[in-house]
Parts: sequence; structure tokens; C-alpha cells
Amino acid sequence: MHIENTLIEKCRSNDRAAQKELYSMTLPYLRAVAHRYLRDQSYIKDVLQESFIKVFKNISSYNSEKGTIQNWATKIVINSCFNYNDRVIKTPNVELDHGKHDIAFSNTNYESFSDEDLLLLLKKMPTEYFRTFNLFVIDGYSHDEIADLLKISSSLSRKRLSRAKQWLKNQLTDDKGSRTFNYSLLINFIL
Repeated sequence: MHIENTLIEKCRSNDRAAQKELYSMTLPYLRAVAHRYLRDQSYIKDVLQESFIKVFKNISSYNSEKGTIQNWATKIVINSCFNYNDRVIKTPNVELDHGKHDIAFSNTNYESFSDEDLLLLLKKMPTEYFRTFNLFVIDGYSHDEIADLLKISSSLSRKRLSRAKQWLKNQLTDDKGSRTFNYSLLINFIL
């Protein structure tokens, strides 16, 4: 999606029609981002409202040389989701205990999973793994960018991604160690 610089300039001068146009253009994508990151979907409207307030309040600090307006707004939405998860939904950052987060799945035909089912499975992942997995695999952030965003080291980001992949692999194999899932389905979902 290409957003003209003139539209951004009008938003900077508090032109309500331009703000409404930018809102309409970016809302579907940003809603999908919020849907991926929020643990409780009932807060999507609240997060998006808070995010757009921040976007329009801080649009003067947007620098087109550092990336697109959509990428800039995406970071705002992701941070708002993290804040809601931590503050409102109360999923605190704690040391992870692998045993507490193992979820037993029956030997199910995962090929019949819908995109929504796969997203629900990913959301059962421990919070820190889920955040890193989402940022790296789905949104394409580098480990350095993730470290910056989550205020962790890049080596911890790599470790969490590795553990997220292991967690996912454990969920998608049966008790005998056989794959019960077509990984290409997950790849198609992620892409």
C-alpha cells in the first residue's frame, strides 16, 4: 500500500479528512496486527483507538527515510498490544517454566486447521516466545529490532525464537514423536 506524502503532511496539520483517509487505509492491516498480538480479542477496538490517537498525536515525529507510515504505525500497535497484554489483560513478564506451558493436544488431523485455529494454537505459546515468534517470523523484524522493541538482548531474542519453534514442534507431534501436522500449512499461514 502506498500512502502519499501529501496525505501525511495534511495529517500533520490536523486535517480531519486526511486523518480519516489515513485511518481507513491502514485500519484493516493494523486490525490484523492487533488480532495476532492480543491475548484477549475483546480489546482490539480499545487498542486500535489508543494506537490511532498515538499515531495522530506523534505523526510529526514520523520520518519517511526510516520506513513507511504503515511500518511506523505497526510498531505503535504492537507496543499498544504489549501494554494491554501486560497491564490490562495481566499477562506479566515472568521467568518461563516449560512444564507449565506444555499443552496436551490429542492426535488430531491438523491439516484441517483454519487460519484462526492456527492463530489460536500460536496464542497458547508462552507469552515471551509468542511475541518473539510473531515479530521475527510473521512481521519480519530482525533480532536486533526485537531486542530494541522488547528491551532484551538480541541473544535472548534468538533463544526465545528457538524455544518457540521447539514448543510449536512439540505441540505438532504425537506422543510417539511422529509429525501429526503438515508444516507447509503453517508456512502458508505465516506467509
